[in-house]
Amino acid sequence: MIRTRIAAFGLLAVAVLTIFNLLLDVGALKFSNIDQFDEHLATVRAALPSSGTVGYYTDLPPSDNALEEYYLIQYSLAPLVVAKSTDPSFVIANIHSQNRNWPKNLELVRDFGSGIVLLRKVAR
Repeated sequence: MIRTRIAAFGLLAVAVLTIFNLLLDVGALKFSNIDQFDEHLATVRAALPSSGTVGYYTDLPPSDNALEEYYLIQYSLAPLVVAKSTDPSFVIANIHSQNRNWPKNLELVRDFGSGIVLLRKVAR
């Protein structure tokens, strides 16, 4: 049991360091942007479980901006795992369009402003 926890902690540490290194490699990204984004996500972090996995959805087409936002959310919500999937019970969505569309199997839990919303799977 202890070995499993040590291994999980080691993997988490490697993941966080990898994400941090990726953020440093993004040329246009400044630390003030990360700090500001992290502050904005503090309220999101408080509404989520302290551990486990949450999903991630964005209405942006695949691009550098979409990837940058995903990495920022991962960084800001660590040690929570953020998976690019709508399968987990809770999903963080980064919505940019005025239509506010997301997959039909998800319902709004809370709107945090600036396009960040918390969604959950619709009970069937």
